[in-house]
Amino acid sequence: MAGFLCACEARLNLSGVEDTLNQPIRRTDQLMVLELVGETLVMLGNDGLLLRRPIEGEVWQRDQLGDADNHPDFISGAVCGDGSLVALSYQADVWHSRDQGESWQTYSLPTDEDVQDIDCTQSNELWVVGSFSTMLHSSAAGQEWEVTTLDEDAMLTAVTFSSAEQGYSAGEFGLLAVTKDAGDSWTVVDLISDELYPLAVHFDLAGNGWVGGLQGVIMRSRDGGESWERTETPTESPIYKFLMVGEKLIATGDQGVILQWSEGAWRKVETPDIPTYFRAGVALDNQRALIAGGWGVLLPLSLDASL
Repeated sequence: MAGFLCACEARLNLSGVEDTLNQPIRRTDQLMVLELVGETLVMLGNDGLLLRRPIEGEVWQRDQLGDADNHPDFISGAVCGDGSLVALSYQADVWHSRDQGESWQTYSLPTDEDVQDIDCTQSNELWVVGSFSTMLHSSAAGQEWEVTTLDEDAMLTAVTFSSAEQGYSAGEFGLLAVTKDAGDSWTVVDLISDELYPLAVHFDLAGNGWVGGLQGVIMRSRDGGESWERTETPTESPIYKFLMVGEKLIATGDQGVILQWSEGAWRKVETPDIPTYFRAGVALDNQRALIAGGWGVLLPLSLDASL
């Protein structure tokens, strides 16, 4: 039986690819960090992605951090008390910008543990947490690090400071560690819940706290983390971030979930049906926010004052 080999000589149409490459935000972008630094919005993501624009602007400037063989995959970021910006990569590097994301310095963390989250205090102290309850601290803008552990076989997934002295870190199995002396010492308090895998933590100056995690679980504390109660949520999607928009608290998560705390309950914020995760967000004013997530989704949000 004879075989035939056929070929097509039609020119390949790459116009769609070229159009996509000319867009500042693309469907392949995983948007993981969004911070307001001065009057500039700075967004970071996978493969060294850096996006910048004025807060009231419309056009994003796109750049790529790293070198040809090593682009960082960003997972977390924070604004320091002096207005500088820090970001943490999966590769265990800390990136630091003092000019609203225009230029960056990078420091490798002295650990082999997996890192998960970074925060920067009002007094510019850097904290990074990760596996085996590892905590890394720098008071030298990332140039020198002190490595400690809580001696717990658990992944610390989130860290936040509500003031220069008061800080909280949450992790596997409902673990919560608290410091009241700017991190000189940490105390592991009673477990929040042994069924909770935390992914986000938020505390205010009065000690009101929230921890969100897998299966849409959100726990609430009214006493600085000493005791906790479970709140009802209209979702079973993981909760990734808490954000204050004026006096309103919102929570964002997987499957396009955005919740607002109102009158003692979590209520879904009406948004387009977008099946992506929302891991980043920033308040633009007392009523508006900008939420960022997977597949290049950037969602302007205007909260209902009646909720």
